[in-house]
Amino acid sequence: MKKLLFINVLGIVLNTNSIGQFKFVDSCSEFNLLLKITNPYSDTILYLYRNCEKGVLARERTILVNGEARISGYINRSAEAIIYCNIYSQFEDSSSFRLMLEPGDMNVSLTMTGANIVNQNTTGSISQNERQRWNKDNELLLQMENDYLAEYRQFLKSNIKLDSVELQKRQWMYQNKLDVLNELKVTLGLEYIKQHPGSYFSGALLFRFKSRYVVDTIIRYFSMLSASVQQSDFGKYILEDVFKRSNDWAFFSDYMDSSFYQKLKNIKSIYDVSLTSLNGETITLSKYKNKILLFDFWSSGCKPCIASIPSINRLMEDFKNYPVEIISVSMDTKESVWKNSVINNNYKGVHLLDKDGFLATYYKVLWAPKYIIIDNTGAIIDADAPGPREGESLKRKILENVNKRGL
Repeated sequence: MKKLLFINVLGIVLNTNSIGQFKFVDSCSEFNLLLKITNPYSDTILYLYRNCEKGVLARERTILVNGEARISGYINRSAEAIIYCNIYSQFEDSSSFRLMLEPGDMNVSLTMTGANIVNQNTTGSISQNERQRWNKDNELLLQMENDYLAEYRQFLKSNIKLDSVELQKRQWMYQNKLDVLNELKVTLGLEYIKQHPGSYFSGALLFRFKSRYVVDTIIRYFSMLSASVQQSDFGKYILEDVFKRSNDWAFFSDYMDSSFYQKLKNIKSIYDVSLTSLNGETITLSKYKNKILLFDFWSSGCKPCIASIPSINRLMEDFKNYPVEIISVSMDTKESVWKNSVINNNYKGVHLLDKDGFLATYYKVLWAPKYIIIDNTGAIIDADAPGPREGESLKRKILENVNKRGL
């Protein structure tokens, strides 16, 4: 379950990228939010959303004054924000609040008891009101899910020592219950999308449950959505997922930027790809022919990626006398953000920027960090290699292939 939660949060970060893939462009409009909290847990809140104007994930703290804060920014038609009233919480829980942002003025009133939000009211966001109605209609199902999640988190935090068999049994029990509830939510979500194709909340539902659908189902329901919803951030997030899971070139031609589409379709080998280096030079990957390559896909907003940097630096040192090249491919959309992150984290080695998500789309990279091993001919050895923090397994795999190929 920890992994599922981790990927969900990570998705928010990664889906701020790859804006250059699409035929349509962002329509940035300003929102202004007045947030009022009765009995706040803390005088500081943290909020996250994709800032359309800057093209990055906004991750900002603000101080409450008399329980109030004003938040403003720019969004593409509609976007989702997460407000953390307990900035020290490791999970989305009863102290956090998801909000469907829309252009114009919005008001959110939250009432807290301790660290828990016990009441909320939102005005100025049609899609948020739709979400609240959907939640109310499925209140029992959502409450059961929340109860199981709370129980499972408590179990993970407990100091009870269980043998491996009993531990696996308990984990399976919780996961099975949550899977059944998720399947019910997915079914209800698809029905809602079918009945409300013009709702931004429908786009949010399709995005939220996309990992539960086969890609053909995503394509079918995405095609039902109105043009405005398709062109919102939710639509772009969904398309990015489809581009990386499908090989439906007819669908790609309808929604993918024509030059991006043609460039992607014309790739015969990884050595045809060119990306930008830290000094602004265009680097063609054919430069690294006859070497074993390890691609490290990362993003400056991805905490696990940053935590892996020391391990990657050590790996580079281990292979400095081998025909091995470790290439860190950033999926950041802003060059300055990428460069600052490399410098601030003392990230060594070869760095390339994939700001349009071209190489990530080619290799179907859905999350970060992601490690892919390529042989000396450009063929994939392992499309989901272990990370450098997972013991010696990555190092062993690279060495095995160096020896196997007589390099």
